[in-house]
Amino acid sequence: MIKVLLVDDQPLARAGLRRILEPQDSLTVVGECADGDEVLAAVDRLSPDVVVMDVRMRRVSGAEATRLLRARGPGPPVLVLTTFDDDETVAAALGAGAAGFVLKDAPGEDIVRATTTVARGSSWLDPQVVGRVLAAYRRIRSPDRTALAALTPRERDVLRQVATGATNTETAAALNVSEATVKSHLGHVLTKLNLRDRAAAIVFAHHNGLV
Repeated sequence: MIKVLLVDDQPLARAGLRRILEPQDSLTVVGECADGDEVLAAVDRLSPDVVVMDVRMRRVSGAEATRLLRARGPGPPVLVLTTFDDDETVAAALGAGAAGFVLKDAPGEDIVRATTTVARGSSWLDPQVVGRVLAAYRRIRSPDRTALAALTPRERDVLRQVATGATNTETAAALNVSEATVKSHLGHVLTKLNLRDRAAAIVFAHHNGLV
C-alpha cells in the first residue's frame, strides 16, 4: 500500500484529491497539510511514500517545501500539482528536486498513475506540461550537450527509455537486461550529464532530442 500525503491550502482541492486516490486498492491517504510549512513535521510523523503538493500556497510554496524536504537527505519524492500559468513556480519546483509534475485538472486516472509512478521511484511529466518544464530547465541551467558524447550506446538506450516514463522494471524488460543493470546505467548517466535526478534526466533527454 502506497502512503500519500496531500499538501494544498484549499480544503476543497484536498478533498477532491482524496476522493480520486482513496478508492484505489494500492493507495491510501495518510494525512493532509494545509500549507507548505506543515510538510516536514507531517513527513516525520506519517512516513509517507509520496507527497502530492500544490505549488502555490499562502505561507510556504510547494517549491520551497520541496527544497527543504530534499535538503534533509533521503525522503519521499514530491509530485507537484501545477496549472498552465505557473511557469515560475514550476521552474522553482524543478530546481528544488520535484520528481514529477501533473496538471491540477488532469483526469483522475492520470493523477493516480502519476502518484503511483513517482512513489515507486520514477518520474512523471504531464504531456501538457513538458514544454513548460523544458523552458524552466533551460532557465535553471544550460545543459552540457557535449556530455552526451560520453554516454555509451546502452546508457543512451536507458536514457531514452526513462524519458518515455518507463520504470526501471519496464526499461529492463525492453532492453533485455536486469533491473540492477538499468539502475547502474542510469547512475552513470546522471553522473556524466551532471544531473540531479531522474526528473532532470527526462527533461534533458527531451531537450536534446533523444525522444
